[in-house]
Amino acid sequence: MNKLRQLEQLIALPQLSKWLIISFVVGILSGIGSAALLASLEWSTNWRESHLWIIALLPLGGFLSGWIYHRFGKRVEAGNNLLLEEIHNPKDIIPLRMAPLVLLGTDLTHLFGGSAGREGTALQIAASLADRLTKIFHFKHADRRILLMAGLSGGFASVFGTPLAGTIFGLEVLAIGKIQHDALFPCLIAAVVGDRVTLMLGLHHTAYRHAPVVPTVTVMGLISAIIAGAIFGIVAMIFAKLTHRINHIFKEKISYPPLRPAIGGLIVALAVWAVGTTKYIGLGIPTIVDAFNTQLPPWDFAEKIAFTALTLGAGFKGGEVTPLFYIGATLGNALSLILALPAPLLAGMGFVAVFGGAANTPIASTFMGIELFGLESGVFIGIACVASYIFSGHAGIYNAQRLGSGKYHFMPVQEGLSLATQSLEPARTLEKKIGKQIHLFNDLHFWGFVHQGEEIEMHNLTVLRLYFHSGVRVPQKTFWQKLIAPTLTYYLASRAKAFGIEQVVVHPVSVGFLKGDHLHNEHHEFPHHKLPQCLELVDQEDKLRRFLDEHIDELKEVRVVLLRCEELQRFLLL
Repeated sequence: MNKLRQLEQLIALPQLSKWLIISFVVGILSGIGSAALLASLEWSTNWRESHLWIIALLPLGGFLSGWIYHRFGKRVEAGNNLLLEEIHNPKDIIPLRMAPLVLLGTDLTHLFGGSAGREGTALQIAASLADRLTKIFHFKHADRRILLMAGLSGGFASVFGTPLAGTIFGLEVLAIGKIQHDALFPCLIAAVVGDRVTLMLGLHHTAYRHAPVVPTVTVMGLISAIIAGAIFGIVAMIFAKLTHRINHIFKEKISYPPLRPAIGGLIVALAVWAVGTTKYIGLGIPTIVDAFNTQLPPWDFAEKIAFTALTLGAGFKGGEVTPLFYIGATLGNALSLILALPAPLLAGMGFVAVFGGAANTPIASTFMGIELFGLESGVFIGIACVASYIFSGHAGIYNAQRLGSGKYHFMPVQEGLSLATQSLEPARTLEKKIGKQIHLFNDLHFWGFVHQGEEIEMHNLTVLRLYFHSGVRVPQKTFWQKLIAPTLTYYLASRAKAFGIEQVVVHPVSVGFLKGDHLHNEHHEFPHHKLPQCLELVDQEDKLRRFLDEHIDELKEVRVVLLRCEELQRFLLL
């Protein structure tokens, strides 16, 4: 009987049951939110196309959208990046106002004629509604992180009708090169339920044409798929960097936020008048459908990049993914003129591969391609998505996305940084530095340094330093618990040892002060209770962050500093 109770499946069953219910609720909320979004966008698009004069008022719509966010939505203006930051570093519950504000802002964008998508809106609605459960269930950071990831999956799946892709998207979008499976079950349930709820409410997704003939995989077909994927990735990178660059210019040059979308809207409205068509604004679904059925002008993808980058960069609300579908499908259509693959297949490959390269989600985009275009196209879709992911570089549409690991084993990156702050050091530069260091040591001929030509293995580590007063004890509730509470220094060191942290050191402090304190000196008989204490932990960053999450209650009065570094792991003696 005791052995039966120790079965991990029985131990996990109560938690899985709890998350089944929670994920079901998240899926329902996501499905309702996406249904409201899809219905409102359908109305906005139809009204705009039957009253084209409203495009002339796009500057007014931009100013109104910008003013609403400036007045009521400063805390949620970061949008999807706020969601990713809250998953990486949970701080505050996402304000409920995010859902109605982003829904209104997206509808204004499409009603007046901006070029944007819908996935960003669906993600924000789903996550902000799901975060209401944090208060109900009193979730701590680890559980809240899973809750928000389930919200991302539910929102994505319900707005596009792709539950498997939505499941993987919620796991994969957080960090390049790393997927944590602890949220797999909640994300799957939320995605499936969200998709079904949207369909039950009478909303339907666009059905795209499958390639009538999918060629067998030959050497020429393989090379063509890789070339197409590389082009898709480069275009995805251009779109992401151009959008961020335009956004930076608008923020730098225009200090009053509501004027940014107003001026951007004026430029877009003039551009629509200049080109004489509305095919490059809105979602662009009709043109996407045409890309599978007829030959389109080969410059359509470039026009959509320009219109969408300007719309979103100026501060209009909406997503990037549907415009990326447009860009990819029309680019694939154009590539059919020079590559040995049929146009419908290349359009489907581009549809998901440009999105996968821009969002750095090659697995989710592959699943999406299979769900939308059939299993028979899966090999070509997978090749295109992976190639696009590789060739898009360390850039992306979500600035808060982290670098879990580099895309290339020969080109190291600083892991744990966001895309907005990442710095990339070419492998040759690193090898050159190492070579100079070894050469210098051997020239000096000091005993104990490495032999010439021996490799120094670089091992990425993070140093976590915790600063607090030496007299601080572990927080307790009752008087007697406070009386016998251990010192915070010993408690954290012992907990770090039990957690499996690689190295823990308590640094002796003879003199110093913490922020806002007076200068204090060490006394050998009775140290001052406010003398600074420094506890240093050394390990991989993700492990240190998990340690912080589990001990957040004890660290409320502690200053936390992360130092990213590289260890010279192996010195060989002469």
